[in-house]
Amino acid sequence: MTIDNLKAKISNVLTSDGCSAEFFFLLDNGGEMNIKSVDINDKDHSELEGIFIRSVSDTILLNDDLSLIPLSSADDRKDAVYEYDLDDIPQELSYLMHIIENENFHTFDLKSDDLSHLEGILILIGNQDVQLALYKHQYPITLLNKDSGFSLMKPNGENRFKKLDADILKISSKFEFIRIDDHYYILDIKTLERFFGFHDAVKNVAEKGVANIKNTELVEDCTVLEARLQDISFSRKLVKSASNSPVLGKIPNAQIINFTRNHPALRGKFQYSANGSQISLNTKKSQNLFLKLLNDDFLQSELTRLFYDSIAKDSVGEIEVEIA
Repeated sequence: MTIDNLKAKISNVLTSDGCSAEFFFLLDNGGEMNIKSVDINDKDHSELEGIFIRSVSDTILLNDDLSLIPLSSADDRKDAVYEYDLDDIPQELSYLMHIIENENFHTFDLKSDDLSHLEGILILIGNQDVQLALYKHQYPITLLNKDSGFSLMKPNGENRFKKLDADILKISSKFEFIRIDDHYYILDIKTLERFFGFHDAVKNVAEKGVANIKNTELVEDCTVLEARLQDISFSRKLVKSASNSPVLGKIPNAQIINFTRNHPALRGKFQYSANGSQISLNTKKSQNLFLKLLNDDFLQSELTRLFYDSIAKDSVGEIEVEIA
C-alpha cells in the first residue's frame, strides 16, 4: 500500500453516490464499553457531517507531504499516517470494525445515558457499498457539565446572561484513527499509546526485539533494555530499531563499535566491555542513543560532509548515474 493508494480509497468513499455520515458515542460504563448511535437534528447533522468530511479531505487527501509508514517502523515525523501492522489489535480500534459491520445500535438516551462516560466518538462515512470509519478520542475538558460550578451562557438574540441549564459537548474535527478496507491507519500515535491493549501489543514485539539484540552479542547486558519495556514510547522505538534495523545483524559488531567511538554525535557517549567488543548501556541517554544508532539515524551529507541526526529516511530507490 502506498499513500497514493490510500488516498484513492478514501477519495472513492467521499465521492461515492449518497455519501453521508453516522455518529456514535463510545461510552465507558465501569470498564464495559457500549456503542450508542447519536440522534442529531437534520440541520446540525448535515453541518457536522460536512465538518468531518472536510477534515478527512484536508488532513489526508490535500496533504501533499503525507507519508504512509508501517506502525512497526514508526518514527516521529509530523506528516505521516501509520498503517497498523502489529498482531494484536487494541479493543478501541476494533470498535471501528463494529460500526462498519453492524447496523443495530441502541440510541443514546439523554435520560439514562451519561455524557461524562463518553470515551470517544465514532464516525461512519460512506454509503451501503463503501465506508470508512473514524475514531475521535473525547477528552473530559470538552464536556461542560451544567452542574460543575456556576456557568453562565448568553442566549442568542439576548444581551442578558443566564445560568447554563444543559450539558454542552464540544466536538472538534480532529480524529486519530481510520479503518478502511479491513485495515487500520493511525494519525496520532500518542493517543494510541493511551490504550492498554496497545501497550501489550507493542511489548510483545519489543521483547522479540530485545532477543534480536541479545543474539548479536553487541550489547554487554540487555536487562537494562528489558527494564524499560513498560515505557510505551521506548518500547515502540525498540520495535522499530530492533525489528527493522538496517544496522543490527547486517553490520559487523566491530564496525558498529568503531562508528560509535568516532562519530561526532556519539563519541564519548557510550561505555564498553573490558575487552571493547560490546557496548555497555548503563544510562537512559545511552540506551536512547543506541536505538537511534540501530535505526541508522546518524548520517553525513555527501555534498557538504556535515553530520546530521535524521528521523525520516525514505528510500529513493536505485539511482542511475550517468557518466559523461
